[in-house]
Amino acid sequence: MSDCKMSRVSRELFNNIKSFLHHKLKTMIRIQSVNDLQLVLKWQDRVLECQSLIALKELNRKLYNQGIRHTIMMQGLFLFFEYFDNRIKLKSLHNLAEEQVIDFLFGLAKNRKPSSMAKYVMVLRQFFDYLDKKRNYSFDFELKNLSFAKKETHLPKHLNKNDFKAFIQALLKYHPKTSFEKRNQCILLLIVLGGLRKFEALDLELKNIALENNHYRLLIKGKNNKERYAYIEKEFLQVPLNAWLSDTKRLKSFKGRFVFKKAKNNTTQKTCSLKGFIAKIFKLSNIDVKSYGLGLHLFRHSFATFIYDETQDLVLTSRALGHSSLLSTKIYIHTTQEHNKRVALVLGGLLRNEKSE
Repeated sequence: MSDCKMSRVSRELFNNIKSFLHHKLKTMIRIQSVNDLQLVLKWQDRVLECQSLIALKELNRKLYNQGIRHTIMMQGLFLFFEYFDNRIKLKSLHNLAEEQVIDFLFGLAKNRKPSSMAKYVMVLRQFFDYLDKKRNYSFDFELKNLSFAKKETHLPKHLNKNDFKAFIQALLKYHPKTSFEKRNQCILLLIVLGGLRKFEALDLELKNIALENNHYRLLIKGKNNKERYAYIEKEFLQVPLNAWLSDTKRLKSFKGRFVFKKAKNNTTQKTCSLKGFIAKIFKLSNIDVKSYGLGLHLFRHSFATFIYDETQDLVLTSRALGHSSLLSTKIYIHTTQEHNKRVALVLGGLLRNEKSE
């Protein structure tokens, strides 16, 4: 059903979703994390004026890009609204049953990760609790004890040690032919050698790069504006970085505070695709690109796997990646079996009355 043809009950649900988002914005905005507070306050007031789901989604996206990261949770409510509008027919929203919400969740779980489902359940709980407390409904939905079947675990793709080394060497030896190749080389080096996420590299500010002895120290702003430092040896980054920073086109067009973005404020960069450049480096490395793909996150996974393999230190690896929880890092333990062989050595040493190395 199109946005302009919402039924009366669908419109009631839609208005409640707008009210919920507006309430969240007024009570949860962290001023220090917002890029342009006046713009956010202006858009906040426009939430209640939206007449279509498309318009509300677009406004929600703009708020997210301004630093209001918790608005990403609204995706669960948008999906529920679309399901409700197409599948549920009621005379009043008050007649909605908890079982109908649960049916929606289990249908959604067929194509979603358990971690995503946990977030959707949480936002739906918050939404219906808000309706009960602030909008005079009496749903009293618990949405508890829901267990969504886990799909087969797929380990993150990563370059093996030899390919990882070959790729880095080819990247360092490459002489960029254009301004954007200089930029792409720097971004890729930050991800390969520093473990950065793509948005962390794009959000890097000039003032947050410092040279300390033989290392560059980078102040990285990760998810939820969590800060960490990344260190990259001077000999690997200095020449490519200086080539980009002194590039004529960069000096002419990139006048903001960011290293890689033209924007003066922290808007999302949409025009930075590195796939062609990555394919070129793969070719120079004599690596079959088909076995890995061209996704940037491949190199963050490769960085994490290599660091963990070399150090066997989960905490160090987690900090280097900027993870909030060790649970997010544990998947990298399973990408190699070499350290598992040490278990057999320990037991073998016990039976032979030897101390394993």
